[in-house]
Amino acid sequence: MRREVRDPWPTSAYVSLPQSDAMLDRVAANFCLAIQPLFQTINPEADPVLIATFRDPATGSMRLRCWDRSVRERDIRLDPARRHDRHILRAATVLSELLSVRWPEPIRPARIGMLSDGTGVAIAPEDPCPARSGWIARRLADPRGLIALKRFAPDGGLALLQAPRPALRAPH
Repeated sequence: MRREVRDPWPTSAYVSLPQSDAMLDRVAANFCLAIQPLFQTINPEADPVLIATFRDPATGSMRLRCWDRSVRERDIRLDPARRHDRHILRAATVLSELLSVRWPEPIRPARIGMLSDGTGVAIAPEDPCPARSGWIARRLADPRGLIALKRFAPDGGLALLQAPRPALRAPH
């Protein structure tokens, strides 16, 4: 049975999963709740607007990468000694494991990343690792490759980065 989901963005290019999966829905929502505090820091210009998480196959650890309004990327360091950071790592690990089994073993990617604005979560099955060079630029250029596990906020990070930027004026 297919679940029909109305898209709050009339021009949205990403698609939703065709079927409901209650466990995946709950885990994606828990992941969003866990990372929401990372979006509110001291400097609004440098605050993350999108965060991606992925498992590093070399170490087996989860990594978080973020992009700000200027599409500058940086890694977010988490301290496993802090309870909140452990919650983020646990939520990211469970979500990553639930997603990895969606690929058959012979073609399962080594790195599966999730992109979030703190409200929604999406994956890019054709380009699954946010650690690859130019990954966010490819997502913004063609968001049709994103599959939403949980819808992004219509005014959230993905919308901010997709909005046309004003052209810089040349000095007179």
